[in-house]
Amino acid sequence: MAQLTIRKRLVAAAAIGVTMALAVSGCAPSSNADVVIRIAMGSSGDAVDSKFDELKQIYEAKYPDREVEIIIQEDDVYQTTGLPTLLSSREAPDAYFEWSGPRMRSHVADGNGADVSEYLSGDAFAGRFDEGAFTGMDVDGSGTYMVPWTGDVTDVVWYNKTIFDDLGLEVPTTWDEFMDVCDAIKESGVTPIVEGNKDQWTVGNWASHIVSRVIGEESYAQTMVGDAPMNSPEMVDALGYIAQLAKEGYINDSVNALADDEANTQFFLGKAAMIVIGSWLMADAETDGDGLDFDYFNTPALDGVGDQESVLGISTGFMVNEKSEHIQETIDFLALVASAEGTKLWAEAGLAPMTVDPFAGVDADERTVSLATLMSTAPTVVAPADSGYDIEVAAAFYDAVANVIGGGDVQDALDTAEKRVEEIR
Repeated sequence: MAQLTIRKRLVAAAAIGVTMALAVSGCAPSSNADVVIRIAMGSSGDAVDSKFDELKQIYEAKYPDREVEIIIQEDDVYQTTGLPTLLSSREAPDAYFEWSGPRMRSHVADGNGADVSEYLSGDAFAGRFDEGAFTGMDVDGSGTYMVPWTGDVTDVVWYNKTIFDDLGLEVPTTWDEFMDVCDAIKESGVTPIVEGNKDQWTVGNWASHIVSRVIGEESYAQTMVGDAPMNSPEMVDALGYIAQLAKEGYINDSVNALADDEANTQFFLGKAAMIVIGSWLMADAETDGDGLDFDYFNTPALDGVGDQESVLGISTGFMVNEKSEHIQETIDFLALVASAEGTKLWAEAGLAPMTVDPFAGVDADERTVSLATLMSTAPTVVAPADSGYDIEVAAAFYDAVANVIGGGDVQDALDTAEKRVEEIR
């Protein structure tokens, strides 16, 4: 059977944080509180994770008879085996982090997602969200199933400004200019681009954007739900851009062996001039990027029929477990997440909250503000294959991308992917 998960770790799924082992086993720590609510999520880095500890303290001070357990797992574990295990355990979370789109809808279908429309229209969330914040958080118009949290630009090209300045390089606006920049950096003895594609999503996300730009957003969507062939001539042309990076030696040889966090570290240490990853790099930079002068640019324009100013992005939020016995208490915590006080915590940690005036009263990094503006003003926002479309089709596509970035033949890789998609159909 085809692999169904995108971010599958090749290490043991024991890398879970703090209260995880207790939550999964059903042996949660004893508490004198009348109500204990459990909030689960994947780690977004120390800067963000610590803010949830602050929010826990604020909530428990406001509601002395309640206790909050913040369940944080290593992100790739959470997205694959971690969250399903939690949801099926005796101590299932009352609320949990998720992306909008197919993953959210699958939880609703499984009976693990509550319709929170009534709560969102109530006083607790009054004035906190614009209507656009709920895009992708409904199921066929039947209700809203997420409390919005952040909007993530899923891929931009982050670059080391010092390296660019030393080599006299300017930010490229076209792919040909981008290749010239990569060539100049390679000639200087520095790795142009570092990527950690061990779990296939980093280069897979970038390839999603490139494909949408080359074949057009509609054709991309049809391909990623299995309604159009994966191995069409247009798809071959699109992945040719990925193949070019491998052929010219513009990307690290270890691309498919390196984890995404390891690639981030190499970029922060100045081992490579560029890395392509999402807006959450800013949160990591709070603790790991001290002293590095870096900025970003969107994927340069390609030769294609799609919107060449499109942005790859996805909205995130928290779902309330329909089976929770403490829905109102959980909603009270999520209202604090979305409050002005909570919003300030996320903005300070380098995130882009989806609430109104997300950076009010915060001396936010100008790059974080710029990324939020980039997504909110984009003429077209495209979802990554693994977040906005059929997850099994995305797995086939990401396998093909990993093959190509590793030096494999584009046509062969896409032919193999198409065979897997045919089985799915």
